[in-house]
Amino acid sequence: MSCLHLLNKSPSAGPLDELCKALASGDGLLLLEDGAYFLNRPEELAGLPQGLSLYFLTEDLLARGLSGPLPANAATVDYDGFVALCASHHKTASWF
Repeated sequence: MSCLHLLNKSPSAGPLDELCKALASGDGLLLLEDGAYFLNRPEELAGLPQGLSLYFLTEDLLARGLSGPLPANAATVDYDGFVALCASHHKTASWF
């Protein structure tokens, strides 16, 4: 069963060790709110498991003035895409 993980914490909030233990192949990770700052810290995302889908919320990137290339395995989604992601996964887990 796939899970959509929602992370709103910035990279400065600490390492992703606990989150990484909960991630599995086939899961999704949506970086929103201050989690959007991971766009500028791709090395922090290097330890994510293979087969994980990574997403950034477009509105949060824009609100924070963030731009630049996405990590190779990442995509952006708007609010409608956020809803679609929630509907396409069996459950969601918030890491707030």
